[in-house]
Formats: sequence, C-alpha cells, structure tokens
Amino acid sequence: MPDKYNEVLANLTAEDQIYAFEEVTHSSGITYREFKNTPKTLANFFEFGLLFPEWEFIVFNNERYSYQEIHKKAAQTANALKSAGVKKGDRVAICMANNPEYIISFMAVTSMGAVCVLLNSWWVPDEVSYGLENSGATVLIADEKRLLGLEKFTELRKIIVRPVNDSNDYEDFNEFIGSQSESFVEPSLDTHDNATIFYTSGSTGFPKGVLSTHRNILSTLFSWALVTTLKREVEDVDNNLESQSVDGAPKQQAAILHCVPLFHVTGSHSGFLMSIIAGRKMVMMSKWDPGAALQLIQDEKIGAITGVPTQTWDLLTHPDKDKYDLSSFKELSGGGAPRPPEHVKKLKDGFKDAEPSIGYGLTETNALGTINLGKSYLLHPGSCGRAVPPLTDVAIIDENWNFLEEPKTVGEIVIKSPANMVGYWMNQEATDEVFNDDGWFKSGDLGYIDDGFVYIVDRVKDMVIRGGENISCIEVETAIYNHPSVQEAAVFGIPEERLGETLCVAICLKPSMQLTQDDLNSFLKDKLAAFKIPSFVQIGYEELPRVASGKFSKTQLRDNFVSIEQNQSQQH
Repeated sequence: MPDKYNEVLANLTAEDQIYAFEEVTHSSGITYREFKNTPKTLANFFEFGLLFPEWEFIVFNNERYSYQEIHKKAAQTANALKSAGVKKGDRVAICMANNPEYIISFMAVTSMGAVCVLLNSWWVPDEVSYGLENSGATVLIADEKRLLGLEKFTELRKIIVRPVNDSNDYEDFNEFIGSQSESFVEPSLDTHDNATIFYTSGSTGFPKGVLSTHRNILSTLFSWALVTTLKREVEDVDNNLESQSVDGAPKQQAAILHCVPLFHVTGSHSGFLMSIIAGRKMVMMSKWDPGAALQLIQDEKIGAITGVPTQTWDLLTHPDKDKYDLSSFKELSGGGAPRPPEHVKKLKDGFKDAEPSIGYGLTETNALGTINLGKSYLLHPGSCGRAVPPLTDVAIIDENWNFLEEPKTVGEIVIKSPANMVGYWMNQEATDEVFNDDGWFKSGDLGYIDDGFVYIVDRVKDMVIRGGENISCIEVETAIYNHPSVQEAAVFGIPEERLGETLCVAICLKPSMQLTQDDLNSFLKDKLAAFKIPSFVQIGYEELPRVASGKFSKTQLRDNFVSIEQNQSQQH
C-alpha cells in the first residue's frame, strides 16, 4: 500500500497536473509548498460551478437552485454592493442562519475583492456589535433575528434577508440586488488579497478575528480534493463525495447534507466550498434535527454528511434509523471535535455502506491539518490522521519551541501550510504568540505522532492539573463514553483549595437510562487511575451546551457548576 500511495501521489502532483506544487518564498522570508496550477482567487474558483450550470446546487426547504442561478444572483449582489460604494478591501459582514442568501453573499463579497466577515449567528446583539466594531464592517447582510438590537449602528448599511415581519427599517435583499447585471465585473484580484474574517468560537478568551487570503482558503480546498482523488485511486473505489474530477467532465451528481453553521470553517469550507469542486447538490439545514436529517438522506439520496462527530452519532442512535432507506449514504465525515474511538467501528457497523472519517484543523489553519479516512481510520480510530498532502507539515514542540522528534512524545501540535491564516485581525500581539519565524502555527492542542499518525491528548489550556498530576480530559471522557447509559460527557476542572483543581463531568444520558455517581465510579474503577475519576458528577442534562463550532462549552458548564455550588453553600 505505501508504494502504491506514493506512486499515485507522485502522478497526481506531476508537473502537468492540476495538483503540481512548488516551493515559494514570500517577502516575509517564509517558504511554503504551494499549488502551481489551481485557481488563484475565489472568483476564479466559483467558475467551476459553471461546468455543470443546470445541476442543482442548493436545496433549502422547498427551494431549489442550480449552479447557474446562484452564480447569477452572486453577480447581482456583487454589482449592487459595488453600486453602494463597497470597494476592494472593505469589510462586508454576514450574520444569519444557514440559507441560500448566505452562500450568494459570500460568493459576491469575496469575488469583488471585499473581505467577507462571518459573524457568529448564535451571538447575542452585544456580541454581534463587538464583531461589527472589531472588523470595521460598512455593510451587514443579516436575517431579522440578528438585526434586532443593532440600532446604534446608524452609519452601517443593513440589508435584511427573508424578513418575517413587514419592516421599513432595513433594505430588503431582493430589492437591493434588484435588476443588477447577472455578470461579474472582472475584479482586480490577487491570490494574496484578504478574503475572509472568521471569528474564533470563544470557547476560551475573547473572540479573535481570523484573517485569511484567497490563497489560504484555496490551499485547503485543493488539498482536500487531492486527498479524495488519492483515496479513490489507491483503494480502487468510487468515492461518492466527488461527482467529477476538477479537470474533467461531470459524472452522476453526488449530494451532501449540510448541517454545520456557515460561519464555521467546517460548514464553509468542507460543506459549501468543497461542493463546488465536487459538483455536489448541497441540501442545507438551518437547524440540526437528526430525525429530519434521516428523512432528507432518504428523499434526496444524500451520500455524505460533514459535521461534528456528535451529529453522525445522533443519526446512528436515532430510534427510527432503520425505518429509512439510507442506501445512498457513503461518507460520515467529522471535524471540529474528537470522535471517541469506540464510535468509529460502531458507525461502520451501523452504516454498512458508509465510511467514517475525521479531519483535524482549526479556524486559523482554514481547517487544514490532518485527515483520517478509509481503511486507515478503522485501523487507527484514536488518531485524527496524517498530515494532508502535499502542502501540510505537522510536528510536535515543547514549551520552548524545540521540535520533538521522538515518536509518542507529548507536546503541542504545530502546523505549517499555505492555508495558515495571515494573522488575527487588528491583534498583532496575539498573532505573534502563535507563530514562529518559519510560519509554524501553535494549535493549542497537546498530542503526539506515532508512525505519521497524529493523536490529540488534550487542549494545552484545558488540561486539568490535580495535585500536580496532569489529567487528560479526553482520556476520561473516552472511558465514560464506554458506559452504556451515557449519550454525552464533558470533563472539566474547577478550582479546589487544596489540590488546585478537581475533576468534574457533566453527563447527558441516553433516553430511558439511569446512572448514579456511585454507579459511574464503580464502572471507572478498573479503567482509570483513582486521581482521574471525577469527584463531582452532574447528571440530568437533556443536551450539553455547545459553542458555535459544535464543541462542548466547558466554560459554561464550569460556570454553571460553580454557581450551583455557591448557591448551595449560601443555603447552608
């Protein structure tokens, strides 16, 4: 297999192929491996969709749009923004639930050379205000819910999509684009021009704007496209994720269930932008509902899902799963959070014709890092995979930026690729904290590498230190997930006077199941060292709170626990 893998990779990256790459040294002195023959800007990239203009691109509730229809609407939006005075480099913010206008607006803004600011649609008005002020956006395209509470932004042009109530306070999106030309005015764009600002999830610290260029984003997309082709040719199977090759004619159209917020790189890059390369039909959900998802998989003949691992688990464990025809389902992709290793085989057994996969990357790396899929994932279910070829390098460092070469040595995971962000918007200090002079980015995750496979141990700043002993939250969570009553579990630390921190876990049980702390302690007794068993157990959550990326909000869980403890102390 390694010989065939290397042979196929060499053929795909040959000089005359679209995935050919070269070393490029930038003005900063940093050298990256970069694709030579791929599109240089997102405006060029979006033209891939016109290879199959009449194919369905977006399905949303009862609405259906072809690639050509969306492309024309994006051109109209870009021309309207230009007429409204938006210039190259200006920031245009988007804040809304997933819908076709989100896609249209993203394509319009990035194609005309403006910077698309993806604001978290789960934010409250004060948080949205922060994003608008921090980014310096001059235009906001949003739905009615997100526009409420933004009255102080009197100079901001506000464009409403899908209004529920008749209102004259905002410009209607359809009226705004009106009778504008359906053709893009060719912009003066460069691959190094700024394209997007995504905001970090806020699971730790104040949200920071992650600034990326066209080159950063496209490096991710074509790296993933290469991996898809590589897997298909090495394993000699047809991959449902790809309807056509990026340089070939369309085959039968594939379909993906899009169920991750578009303000997250998983939703934007893996779900939306990769659909254009693959010629996929993208069936959009504005809110996650596993029962509705199963119905859509059956009705729309969906072959793939890209979401956080809990979503594929929700599908597997849904009580009505076997009532649906899921024979079209081929790919169970995950990202944004680790998947418990025991879930991998269960997913494979539960969806006989589908293969689970996992990717690892961050907003700051445009989601590019490692990938584990196919047979490799079944053999290494605890790993997030190997570095995505051919542009990405992954390594382990100690706290002094010394690279750790010894296999299985735990340290901080660092990533280098042309997909890495430019930096944090208007925050050079924070940027300098995560980059070294050679372009390596500090992930904030602890892990190790074994035979090329990367294993995540924990977050650097989320490690619980109890009495001088480091405790891996992921390790404890993995053990707890093995209990048959547990649906979700999140382990975290709270301050403790004598030991520094003590270990807590919040648990959501499977329907009709019961569990006590004593039961859990007995179950864990032989699986974990005594100091790793949580001292406090919270049971009874209908579902655990999450940040926008889909990860558990341990900050909220921690605050809830401390608040409960304080109230109980006051009562006594």
